[in-house]
Amino acid sequence: MSLGFRKVRPTRPNLQKLEDRKEFTDRGKHLLEIKRQQFLEYLKENMKFYFAQRKITRDKVKKAYQKLLQSYMHYGKRRIQTIAEINKIHYEPSVNVTFKQYLGIYTPSIRLDILEKEKLPSYSFQDTPIAFDDTIDQVKDLLKEIIILAEFDYIVYHFAFNYQKIQRRINALEDIIIPRLEDEIHYIDEILDDLEREEFIRLKKIKNKLEKEKTD
Repeated sequence: MSLGFRKVRPTRPNLQKLEDRKEFTDRGKHLLEIKRQQFLEYLKENMKFYFAQRKITRDKVKKAYQKLLQSYMHYGKRRIQTIAEINKIHYEPSVNVTFKQYLGIYTPSIRLDILEKEKLPSYSFQDTPIAFDDTIDQVKDLLKEIIILAEFDYIVYHFAFNYQKIQRRINALEDIIIPRLEDEIHYIDEILDDLEREEFIRLKKIKNKLEKEKTD
């Protein structure tokens, strides 16, 4: 039998089913509120780290870019680009991604290792400015900071998205499902009370009629 709103026959068993459904819905709403609070606290905590990491990354991008401009000035842009192409063979990046779960959300943990195939660089120390060596070191460090920022960005985005999804479910329960259940329960309860009063009056009339027949 369907328990759709305004489609349930006004009987005691169906009223009990609606009341059980209302109790189950209230428990579900309570659990969602707990989960929503957990998401909110975790989101607030990681938002602090996210904004701090974004500032660190932005500052290191500026420094690395300034070093790169110095290298262009001392060595020439075309020559720097040529060395960069050669260095693609010299370095071998290794990326390892693992996932951990918290509150049902999988978040990535990224590890970047930049391996050098040769101990010596693929360019001459004598003909290369110090700024170029500093640029390479800062770019390596910057890549690690970008990865950390990406991890926090993933966490903030997905937990914010799921927080909003939980909030929408709670709103649906509070604004639609629970009020309709309460209205249906109240509606059936009133009908059953009216039927019981009518039955009581009917039985009372029958009783009075039987007593009257006995006295006659």
